[in-house]
Parts: sequence; structure tokens; C-alpha cells
Amino acid sequence: MTVPSTFRDETPDGVVCVTKGLDGNLMAYEKETFDFYAQSMNSISITDPNMRSFRREILGSTAELAYDTAGRILIPLHLRKLAGIEEDVMIIGVGNSFEIWDPNRLKAFEDANSDPEVQAKAWSSLNITPTRGN
Repeated sequence: MTVPSTFRDETPDGVVCVTKGLDGNLMAYEKETFDFYAQSMNSISITDPNMRSFRREILGSTAELAYDTAGRILIPLHLRKLAGIEEDVMIIGVGNSFEIWDPNRLKAFEDANSDPEVQAKAWSSLNITPTRGN
């Protein structure tokens, strides 16, 4: 899969960590960012069964991938199966990472999660009020 240069530029060491996403997709992070998340997950007590399961799902499925000279990464079969990826992919930038989706799965997810009230609530939780004038 060819990764757009805007995302490759975020990984100066040429390594991206790809793992199971939370919505039926894959998530890709610059290695340093992913290591920070992994450290956070590993600092939580292993006595919490929910956290053990989450850690197993995320950390256990992660692959560190290096870009080739054409800016491509080869997503391992186990990750492609998790995300239902067969041929085509959609890449969506989400802040300090990007998501990798099967296009049909993304459409189904967006259709199921397009409630305007939920969207409005998400926007209202952000502190985005601009200040004007003096």
C-alpha cells in the first residue's frame, strides 16, 4: 500500500506502527507515538481483565513496518484480515495518526454513525469558541 507523502513525512525514522483499530479498521502511528501509547497501556495493572484484553488486542496485533523506496508498506495478512481489507484501501488522517479502511467497511461505519445529535454533542465538547476583537 502506498502511503501519501504527508503521512510519511510524520515518520522521520521511516517506521510506522500499524495495529488493530477500534472501529473495524487499522490505525497507523509514528513509532515514538505508538511507543508512548504502549507504555501507557503497560503501566496499568494486569489484574484488570478488561485492560488485559485490550492490551492483548492492540499490542498483540501491532506490526512495525518500514517504508520502501516508493513509500509503500506491506500490511501483514493478520492485520488485513482484522480490517477486512482485500484489495482497495482508504487512508484517513486523524491528527497524529492515520486510519486504514476497507472502503465498504468505512461506508457502512459512516452510515451507522452519522447521527446529527451525536455529531453536535461531539462538537460542543470542544473548546473552539473564537475570540474576536479586543
